[in-house]
Amino acid sequence: MKLTIFTKIVLVIFLLLVSTLLLYYLTNRSSVRLIKQEIQRVKLNELTFLAGDIDNNLSKVSSFSDFLVLDKDVRLLATPSFLEGDFELNKLKLRVSDKLNLLHALNNWNAEFMVIYDEDSSAFSSTSSSSKLSELYLETHFRPFWQYEQTGDGAYLTYYLAHPYTFRFDPEEVSYVVRAKIDTKNILAYLGRAKGTNDNSAILLSAAGDVLASDTEKLPFIHELTRRLEVGQEMSGNRLIKLDGEQYLVNFSALSNFKDWYIVDYTPISEVLNPIYANQRLYYFSSVFLLLFSILLALLLYRDVQIPIRKLLWGVRKITSGQYSITLRQESNDEFMYLFDRFNEMSKEIKELIERVYMEQIRSKEAKLRQLHSQIQPHFLYNSLAFIKSMTELDEKQAVIDMSISLSRYFRQTIKFENTYTTVRDELELVRLYLTIQSLQMDRFVFTIDVEEQLLDLQVPRLLLQPLAENAILHGIESLRMVGDIRITGHSNGEYCELIVADNGCGVEPGRIDTLRNAIYYGADANTAWALHNVYERMRALLGSEADMELANGDLGGLQVTLRWKYVREQEGSEI
Repeated sequence: MKLTIFTKIVLVIFLLLVSTLLLYYLTNRSSVRLIKQEIQRVKLNELTFLAGDIDNNLSKVSSFSDFLVLDKDVRLLATPSFLEGDFELNKLKLRVSDKLNLLHALNNWNAEFMVIYDEDSSAFSSTSSSSKLSELYLETHFRPFWQYEQTGDGAYLTYYLAHPYTFRFDPEEVSYVVRAKIDTKNILAYLGRAKGTNDNSAILLSAAGDVLASDTEKLPFIHELTRRLEVGQEMSGNRLIKLDGEQYLVNFSALSNFKDWYIVDYTPISEVLNPIYANQRLYYFSSVFLLLFSILLALLLYRDVQIPIRKLLWGVRKITSGQYSITLRQESNDEFMYLFDRFNEMSKEIKELIERVYMEQIRSKEAKLRQLHSQIQPHFLYNSLAFIKSMTELDEKQAVIDMSISLSRYFRQTIKFENTYTTVRDELELVRLYLTIQSLQMDRFVFTIDVEEQLLDLQVPRLLLQPLAENAILHGIESLRMVGDIRITGHSNGEYCELIVADNGCGVEPGRIDTLRNAIYYGADANTAWALHNVYERMRALLGSEADMELANGDLGGLQVTLRWKYVREQEGSEI
């Protein structure tokens, strides 16, 4: 199917919009994916750094415990019997207490250091709290790493070292224990300070499912979020978890000094991508606006361009089909108005030109017909007068009377030649007079005229039948050795009218029929059937393009000429 200019423009606009949207969609999707990856990388790096900082602080506190367990004063206090008197003992206790207080002040998380001796000795602590060695449950709690403990007064991270300081622990051989204890509130406060501008602080999560978080209001949500976090054997990583219709980026990093514990943070993806989504919504809104604007532009193009072009094409097709009285109207003041005015002027000029050419052709045909008639009349009149002279000399008064009457009537009909049209009745009367005169002169043929009554008042061009009758006499009857017979018939089938002139002459050889037809239809030879060609051209010009002339050897044996044209009940004659 051939596309119009309007359709092509609409397709181009549509393809531009679709390609722009597709390009934006692909670019935006790639940008979002890269931003998510970058957020995952940055958040995981931040969390890994924070986990490393926690491990460093725990290592620092652990190193203080290592210092205490090996300190000579702490070790000497475990065997007070070697001291000389209570004064030396009190001095030693004071030095140990000073060291514990100093270590308590040096760490960032206010870790409490305690040295616990056997049942008969006192316990020394950096705070006012104290404990007994039997209360430590060394078999359960003694581990070579930090542990999480919950007591009645809170939750703590604890680290135990025993003396003797060996790799193998035996509760029966322990003389004293150094315990470092950090309140989890201090760690959570540190995590709260470390979150910076983030809305959510990091949390501590154990492999057993214990959660330490500073924001107690969000604990149910955090428990549900961490429950869906499957860490596995990874030391660090991140997960995208969807909860309550929101997608969260959850990062985790394992703590090396706090076994089976992880530091975890979570970030709603929407918080990071909201600016991108806002731009995306703005772009889609702009795209919808552009689409509506494109539709409006297409409608304007259709109204102001496509419709005028279609009108012009319609007008051109009408002119091509022969309808030259076409007038186009355009209610606008643009270039198409100018084109329509020029088209209407061109159509009018073409119509006038065709009418002039048409009338000129008719005048030319009529002039040729007048010339033919003027050539026929002197010879025809000379023969008729010669016949009258001969009949007079033979004293054939009746023949002279018949010839004179027929000749006068014939010339009375011919003086009406100034009219282009005549009726079938008058044309038949002219032919009857002509054949009567010819039969009086030749006395070798008879003729009959049988035309339906409904055809007699129809308008036809003048001298339509006489050239056919003359051809029948000259080329069909003259060479016969018997009486000739000319028959003129006419009838109508309701759609077409037919007038037939047939004779019983020798007819036309089959091989010459086509040559004769070409001479009649196309005027191929001016010396062949010129009169018939003239009749055919005048019929086409005055009775319509559907008028036709057929040649064939008829039932009488001679040539049969059939004139056919479309039946019109009322035709207006025109004068040339």
